[in-house]
Amino acid sequence: MAQTSMLPPNVRNRLAGLPFTYGQLAGGTLILTYLVMLLGAYTSAIGAGLSCPDWPTCYGTWIPFLQPEIIAESPYSAVQIFAEWAHRGLAMIAGVLIAGTAGGAWVIYRDDTVITWSAIAAVALLPLQVLLGRLTVTGNLKPIIVTTHLGVATLILLSLQTTVLTVYFRH
Repeated sequence: MAQTSMLPPNVRNRLAGLPFTYGQLAGGTLILTYLVMLLGAYTSAIGAGLSCPDWPTCYGTWIPFLQPEIIAESPYSAVQIFAEWAHRGLAMIAGVLIAGTAGGAWVIYRDDTVITWSAIAAVALLPLQVLLGRLTVTGNLKPIIVTTHLGVATLILLSLQTTVLTVYFRH
């Protein structure tokens, strides 16, 4: 079990009221991060890496599908634009969940250095990953940037996997 007995009563009560456990949060974050990576690979495979030509928006808007003329005038198909747009959107959600996973590890498992530091490693790599995502687009898909972007994603995934497996096997 987590060391919740060492937490202040107000924090313990809030944690008890959550509809999910820390392990479920961390596991869900791991799965979503993997899905983001798969969608990134799919986006690359269909030649859609530049189908949203600007960053962080896509054709100067957050939701390009609300403006049909953008899709009609683009040299890319709607599927290509959707793949890149969805990759960015899911990555943003995964980033928030990674931050939540690290925060939860810090609060609940502060005395378990493997859980805490593996979750913190994942969140610490996020700014670099976001920068590489930006450079992937603005750098016109330079292979070294695209490869480094995948490499950092893999390190984040491995950090999260360490967190999840340690929670599962130790607690």
